[in-house]
Amino acid sequence: MVFDTSQLFHNEAPLKGILSIAIIDLIKDKSAHGGEIYQSLKEKFQIDTPRGIIYTLLRRMEGDGLIISEWDIQESGPARRIYRITEEGLDYLRTSMEKLRRSRQLIKILLDERN
Repeated sequence: MVFDTSQLFHNEAPLKGILSIAIIDLIKDKSAHGGEIYQSLKEKFQIDTPRGIIYTLLRRMEGDGLIISEWDIQESGPARRIYRITEEGLDYLRTSMEKLRRSRQLIKILLDERN
């Protein structure tokens, strides 16, 4: 049986915790509003998850102190929340990336067993 990873994240959330890491990774260098985050997840990671899930995660991560937001009020167009990473978020990202690196070998073995 061959495991088709091309459809892994299509219309569903990835493995628990991975989506939060991906979001934080996206905003580590450049603040962004929710729509930009949604689009970047699709373009960079091929993650097509409902916007509602993304906004729920953004609120949760803000509550956990990993990101902060502020309103961007422009003369034209609606006000938008702009999200940026905190020092605690950077620490979380570094720790999470290290855990992912350590897990990479196990994941590779599991996927290779399917081929």
